[in-house]
Amino acid sequence: MKKISAVICELNPQHAGHAYLFERAKEDAQCLVAIMSGNFVQRGECAIFDKYKRAKAAVNAGADLILELPFPWSSSSAAYFAKAGVHLANQLGCSHLYFGSETGDLESLQLAAKTLNSSAFQTQFRSAGQAGVQREALLKELCPQLPVGVLTGANDILGAEYCRFLGNMIPVPVKRIDCTGASAIRISMAEKIRQTGSNPEGAVLPERLASLLFQYLRLTDAPPQGYAEGDGGVIRRLYKAAREAESGEELFRLAATKQYTNARLRRAALFACTKTTVEMLRELPVFTRVLAANEAGRAFLASLRRKNCGVQIVTNTRDRSCFSEKELAQYLHAQQADSIYTLCMKPVRPAGWFASMNPIML
Repeated sequence: MKKISAVICELNPQHAGHAYLFERAKEDAQCLVAIMSGNFVQRGECAIFDKYKRAKAAVNAGADLILELPFPWSSSSAAYFAKAGVHLANQLGCSHLYFGSETGDLESLQLAAKTLNSSAFQTQFRSAGQAGVQREALLKELCPQLPVGVLTGANDILGAEYCRFLGNMIPVPVKRIDCTGASAIRISMAEKIRQTGSNPEGAVLPERLASLLFQYLRLTDAPPQGYAEGDGGVIRRLYKAAREAESGEELFRLAATKQYTNARLRRAALFACTKTTVEMLRELPVFTRVLAANEAGRAFLASLRRKNCGVQIVTNTRDRSCFSEKELAQYLHAQQADSIYTLCMKPVRPAGWFASMNPIML
């Protein structure tokens, strides 16, 4: 059996750790497929660079084929993000899933995954209001044999979620190397742009989306109900804070509590603005979009088309005749999010700007 490696990633932005992960994933592999978040990322924020810029950088770093993990899964909590990404990798026939890990302890991550899948955890987590703080405490309570330090890092949290949904894929945790992380790079980049007023790379700063979400919540007549991440009083807090705040960033500061993370608040606001429901997140993505590929990636893509794999792989969105009703509904929802992203860009782009773009072929 030929080895097809998959990496589920954000690359927000790419750094030396990603290059190392790609290097490991390419060892003896016929193809390295990167399933990369589109224009929105897990924290409920805009990616600092658009999906095509990040896809091109991924190919230059060693990936062969870059496929989009579309919105809303790209901006969802760890479980939905992981389940959607693993589903796409499985549908593509990937044999190995590589992922970064703070500990590199596969046995512990698999043990955590088993606990997360248990009925005891699922029942108690729902009754606790599905908040991130309760999630961690509950996992430790139900699985006391987990080594200290496991699942304290963002990569290990995702790694355990990947292990829940793997199917026949082989998981390969890659212990993170010591390098400047994506968060630190974003902060440094944003500060430099604010201080100098110069933004030659076209970075998208988080306050632009925060401002749009603030305006949306400020102008609504009542707290928008029925959307993902907004339960447990979250959307009411955001709505109330929008009445008092003077900016998007102040909105999220006023709404913050010890119970709900900043990412949860930002996702709730974004999902309300895009009318994203829990039912949408519970579905699995039935389409993905080709963002970039090299020669090896194109060869693998051609083999997928011959096999007619179980997901619609989109290269030309101007021709929608190939879409089923469900595929089109998911695609249009993701396109709506892309139109919000274009409002955050400098200069602002037309609403359908991303729909008109073709994959980058290197």
